[in-house]
Amino acid sequence: MRRRRRQPTQIIKKKSFSSASYPQIGTTQQSKSNWKRFFSTFFFILIIAAVAYFIYDVTLNRDVVRNEDQAIRDEKPVQAEENENPPPRPAEEAPFKKNVQVEILNGCGVNGVAKSFQEYLRAQGFDVVNTENYTENNKLRWDVQQSFVIDRAGNPEQAKAVARSLNISEDKVVSKNTTNPIYDVSVVIGKDYRQLNGSE
Repeated sequence: MRRRRRQPTQIIKKKSFSSASYPQIGTTQQSKSNWKRFFSTFFFILIIAAVAYFIYDVTLNRDVVRNEDQAIRDEKPVQAEENENPPPRPAEEAPFKKNVQVEILNGCGVNGVAKSFQEYLRAQGFDVVNTENYTENNKLRWDVQQSFVIDRAGNPEQAKAVARSLNISEDKVVSKNTTNPIYDVSVVIGKDYRQLNGSE
């Protein structure tokens, strides 16, 4: 006779696993979507901020350029007024320079010094027509210490213009009016010739 197999009376309970043992699939996907939403929002805000800054920068630069243009326009009339009123001295000297006949006299005894000043004054626009040694009372003089200018035509302004060109002080201009002078202005070069304009 067969024996029946006895079935255990104890029921083995299946081990129940808590939800904490395994990650919840739904929760993980939800957190990923939250992060995606956060980053997309962040980048969207960043793009809007960049566009806003670009517009602000362009507008600000445009205002700066406009203000600079306005300032330049405001300055132009002032510059025009300044250019309309040039210094009077060159304007007065220019017309008569070519008409002033000048002679240069060597009073220091240095060979060729009169020639060098002749070239310089011609470059300044004066008509230098003679160079020779300086004589006084028909005596040759090479002992002149300080250069000076002689006004022979009764026009001291012409003589002063020559003196200024050579850097000779205007108080070194003397007048010796003669009837029918051959030269309008005579320049006597002294031993201080190295301090004058045009010296080599």
